[in-house]
Amino acid sequence: MTGPAEEMGDEELVEQIATLLREYVARVQVGAPGGLPSARWSSRLNATESALVAIELLRAAEITSFELAAMFNI
Repeated sequence: MTGPAEEMGDEELVEQIATLLREYVARVQVGAPGGLPSARWSSRLNATESALVAIELLRAAEITSFELAAMFNI
């Protein structure tokens, strides 16, 4: 991938991602249950990319695997 994102420093990239995630969450919370219908994550991120993003977000929120299992009742 080439473009503006490659020109950003790590801190700026992370700040932009956080801003976009906050906006995504705000839109999901006012809409119908579930994610945004247009997200189609399976065609945008592969399994490895999805896992890495999820792991980092869970670590940032200090959510353990036990708590995660409890959230999904598994």
